Parts: sequence; structure tokens; C-alpha cells
Amino acid sequence: MRFFVQQRSSLLTEFGWLAFFFAIFVVLVYAFNLWVVPHHFNDKIAVMLAAILAGVVMIAVRARWRR
Repeated sequence: MRFFVQQRSSLLTEFGWLAFFFAIFVVLVYAFNLWVVPHHFNDKIAVMLAAILAGVVMIAVRARWRR
């Protein structure tokens, strides 16, 4: 029993979303390394936080885009 039909997206669209994620990720890693790491934080923690935040932002933007 199906309650909703999931639309399929093209491979090019998925690569676009991946590029969007990487762009957000790179900006956040640069910003976190610039502002967070000098204040006695580990750089691995800054990269992990950037990945989590970039993922959340991408999910939110993609959900808003589909709406």
C-alpha cells in the first residue's frame, strides 16, 4: 500500500546536490578553522561539526526545494 509516490531525480541533479553539499562543507570548514580552532579546539572536531551542519543545511534546503 502506497501513501505517496516518490519522484525519481536524474543523476545530474544528484551530482548538483553533492556539489552544493561540498560547497557548504568547504565554506564551513574554512570558517571553523579560522574562528574555532584558534580557541583551543581540535581541528578534527571543527571538520566534524562542519560536516554535520552542512548535512543539516543541505537536507533543509532540499526539503524546502521539493515543497
